[in-house]
Amino acid sequence: MALSVVKQYSVLLINEPGTLKNFAELLMREKVNMIALSQGVHYDAATFRLAITHDQEISHILTKAGFTSVKTEAICIETQDRPGLVYDISSVLTKHDINIATIYGAVTSDGRSRWIAVVNNITKALNALEASGLFN
Repeated sequence: MALSVVKQYSVLLINEPGTLKNFAELLMREKVNMIALSQGVHYDAATFRLAITHDQEISHILTKAGFTSVKTEAICIETQDRPGLVYDISSVLTKHDINIATIYGAVTSDGRSRWIAVVNNITKALNALEASGLFN
């Protein structure tokens, strides 16, 4: 299992043809390597959440391009996929009174999974997840 702290950027995108393409083109041009993404669509706008490694900084890129964004630290959980994984993550965090504001993830064809979680106390969450022994 790998636990790490990553940066999540929540970016407001207008919901019209070409907006996501233009945003993705900016990220490609600036060589931003996304490790995860999620999109929540509303009628006229979308919140695009992208996670990148903690050593990258893209606030200036987004601002210069005219995007409104919010940067948040998040936890990246990389582990073997299995039934009940999200239940276990949420159970461990709940037991330690840690709130999950956002969680999203994906599974690869080789059975690995990556989950991004925004929580109210990253240090406490990292310690609880590691100490649980459930994600080895």
